[in-house]
Amino acid sequence: MRWTTAGCAPAAGDLLVAPPTTAPPATAAPSAGSPSAAGAPTAGPVHEDGHPAVAATGRALADLGASGRVVHLPAAARGPAAVARHLGVPVAAVARSALLRGPGDQLVLVIASGAHELFPPLLAAVLGVPSLEAVTEAETLRRTGSPPGSTSPVGLAEPLPTCVDVTLAVHPVVWVPAGHPRAVFPTRYDELLRLAAAHPVELG
Repeated sequence: MRWTTAGCAPAAGDLLVAPPTTAPPATAAPSAGSPSAAGAPTAGPVHEDGHPAVAATGRALADLGASGRVVHLPAAARGPAAVARHLGVPVAAVARSALLRGPGDQLVLVIASGAHELFPPLLAAVLGVPSLEAVTEAETLRRTGSPPGSTSPVGLAEPLPTCVDVTLAVHPVVWVPAGHPRAVFPTRYDELLRLAAAHPVELG
């Protein structure tokens, strides 16, 4: 696992600083080659629209000019493998999220391919911090409004430093958690980095 941004690692602990809050760009219409233009489902009836985290994700995607919108999944589509089967895409193109805690109660959100295991000690070494540990389900809910694996990287009330698995870059459309186990949104890897002010890392 190693940093790939600019070919060098950040200074120890630099990632564990929340991204600055900036004014979002005006909403842009999907362009040719964008997830929605490529045939990915876009805005439609989302049963979890009333869920605060999903609603916040939807607003953030619109405000940031994202090419995709929140998509509802059936109850049976839980976990990356089931989501991939429902969408007809490789499981590696479906992301899941994990909230980790570093020293001083600093949190980092990791967006990883569903085909990858996440090893906090290795990521800690990459980030130059003594340790990282998984946050409990109860605290993940309290801090993000979402259960583990479903935290959206956008629309968070508490901005979090974010890492994104570089293996997602090979997929023209990436499906990202939208704040609920039955909600995702389609995007491109490069767009995801922009939307989340995220850093690319290799998880293997």
